[in-house]
Amino acid sequence: MIRSADLSGCSTVAFDASGNLWESNFSSNSIVEFTRAQIRTLARNSAPAATVIISADGGGLLNGPEGLAFDSAGNLWVGSENGHRVLQYSAAQLAASGNPTPNIILNGSTFSFSSPSNPVFDGAGNLWVVDEDITNGQGGTGKIFEYTSAQVTALTAGTNTVDPVVGIASADFQHLEGLAFDGSGNLWVADENADTVYQVQASQIAGAGLSQNITPAVILTAATLNGACTQSLDAPYGVAIDARGNLLVGNKGTTSQCLGSVAKFPAGRITSSGSPRPSVLLRANANGTNLNAPNNLTIGPAVP
Repeated sequence: MIRSADLSGCSTVAFDASGNLWESNFSSNSIVEFTRAQIRTLARNSAPAATVIISADGGGLLNGPEGLAFDSAGNLWVGSENGHRVLQYSAAQLAASGNPTPNIILNGSTFSFSSPSNPVFDGAGNLWVVDEDITNGQGGTGKIFEYTSAQVTALTAGTNTVDPVVGIASADFQHLEGLAFDGSGNLWVADENADTVYQVQASQIAGAGLSQNITPAVILTAATLNGACTQSLDAPYGVAIDARGNLLVGNKGTTSQCLGSVAKFPAGRITSSGSPRPSVLLRANANGTNLNAPNNLTIGPAVP
């Protein structure tokens, strides 16, 4: 566990190709790095200092960062939720602390992002972005946008106004958060306000259109549990798929008895819609010192 004065409103984490951990601070508008060497020597309740701190630029573009994703060249893509942009910091800009203007500043052409977050690259190098609060044109709130790898490659330094090729919408969406892909290319997304996780199959993602009305192939809803945490899905925020196809969900919902949880759903229980029970539920201790309203999840590399 990392406890550091350089953490403030931790929202998301990502690992670069060298195994260094990067974390976004939603409250202080910054992104920090802890090296692989620091992680390797962590003790219980360690409090290391960040080795690199990327602070907000003079234009305030880095505002409410949520969601970090590295591309194959080592550039870092960030959802600036309150800055209403998707940002890219080049690998060179990440080499030292500072407040650089992002290398790429991305917005739509025929629309503007409302609250872009949680960028993710799929296996083909396409960039996916959740817009949490945008009206989706199908009666719901929130969309999932795709920029193709060709579009990403064509972006130039500075401001780019380019529409994605795909926007996934549904009347069921209420407030989308974390996004992940499984090994078959299916898309999983958490809906915090609906206590639901959706799966959109790879075969459903085709063609073009910024407001495609796609009915999720799998809709997972909350099961009632015994104990301090009474729901399997409670304001689900982060999702991750492990190497065996199991689904992990970070539940941000808190009560006086439950300060959040992480649920693991075996691959065999998430093939169809329903309210499956998790095989494992990690819940916060009474003081919330191990978990407290957990946000996004990342499966990191093994650190010997």
